[in-house]
Amino acid sequence: MGEILVRALGFISIIALGYFLKVKGVVKREDAEVLSTIVMNVTLPAALLTSASALTLDSGILIPLLLGFVMNLIMDWVGYWEARDRDLVAKSAGMVQISGYNIGTFTLPFVQAFFPAAYLVPVILFDTSNALMVLGGNFTLAANLNRKQEAMSLGDILRNLFGSIPFAVYLMTFLLAALGLQIPQQVLSITNIAANANPFLAMLMLGIMIDLKLQKQDIQDLFRLLGLRLLVSFLAALAFYYLLPVPLVVRQMLIICVFSPISVVAPVYAMRLGSTSSQAANLNSLCILSNLLIMTLLVLLFSI
Repeated sequence: MGEILVRALGFISIIALGYFLKVKGVVKREDAEVLSTIVMNVTLPAALLTSASALTLDSGILIPLLLGFVMNLIMDWVGYWEARDRDLVAKSAGMVQISGYNIGTFTLPFVQAFFPAAYLVPVILFDTSNALMVLGGNFTLAANLNRKQEAMSLGDILRNLFGSIPFAVYLMTFLLAALGLQIPQQVLSITNIAANANPFLAMLMLGIMIDLKLQKQDIQDLFRLLGLRLLVSFLAALAFYYLLPVPLVVRQMLIICVFSPISVVAPVYAMRLGSTSSQAANLNSLCILSNLLIMTLLVLLFSI
């Protein structure tokens, strides 16, 4: 327990370090984009490859895959319902700013640091369908609601998906598992070097991205939106724990997944839908802080 608590505090310290370096001017907000490029294209794919050896295809994979998709649809509906009395731009932006899960650069490195590689499998499965929604599905649903904005075509969504190296690695791990193939140990010994750097770089990047400059009039709206997301996550966690016919470890990892922060692309899609508010970006930062605390508590609980 003590070792896990120290490691969790280490994660929080790395995020705080990133924020401190930005405040002091050592790094800029734009530097997070460089780290994001390294994480998404190098260290995260390496971490996925390292955990690929634990992936086996059976009927149990369908549940995490389905839930990644379903939870995004539920959050889309919650965002629409919350903005139901406002204009179409607010409704469509409300859908994307509260939906999606930041698995790759937050939850996966978090789980990677605290649990064995086999525990990553349900996280990877959940994020495969989650990526489908985050990289185009949620935006397409919102844009079709807001007829003033052009929705993504199927070709656009596929280009987004296959232009994402982590998603391509997801598919490769499925193919390897389906064929019963193992990645050579010599290759894994190399990818492990980058994989081990993934948690540090991902947390440092998140710290640089956090923005705590909030207007007083926005705070109430932000906490209402955050409260809605956390309420849905809590209800989903209860359903997962008591109702899913899967092993306890899988249920625990899925509970951690639904308490992941909002996807980092959510503010970008909100702007593309016509929103001029900073609400989506501020909600993203606030969600990182609150969900970091919740996930730390979950790790401590599941490690008992």
